[in-house]
Amino acid sequence: MLETFAFDVCHDVYQAAREVIDEKIPTLNVECSGRYLWRPDRMPRLAEYVCDFTLAGERALGVERANERGNGKQHPDAFSTVFSRASRVAMFRIYYLGGADYPSARRHLGISERTWADWADEIRRVVGRELTHSGIFPPSRYFREETARAS
Repeated sequence: MLETFAFDVCHDVYQAAREVIDEKIPTLNVECSGRYLWRPDRMPRLAEYVCDFTLAGERALGVERANERGNGKQHPDAFSTVFSRASRVAMFRIYYLGGADYPSARRHLGISERTWADWADEIRRVVGRELTHSGIFPPSRYFREETARAS
């Protein structure tokens, strides 16, 4: 229960941060991104939160583990495990990070409403656990800690 709550809170902050950032630097428009001037400050910025949320989500869904296979030893069900993990990663990127609307995202992924609900619950639980462990949840502590260390 805490994991899904953590995910929901952090995802709300992520969406708000993306809105603010997209107003200043359209992240989908490469030509406009050159006008952004990075100015470091003592408190983590919204852009860092967006990146940390994204990386925590991908880490929780096993993107790094899938990319680091190379020891030659794979479980017999490795293909189905990697495929199912890749499906969750695709849903996370399209819907939660990309902001696609539900009908379009579900149609793009080619999954039923039941599968969508199961995957969404799994993503929220797994990613929420990682957000809690990595210090991104609660966001109030995330933004306050850097200030305390810099002072």
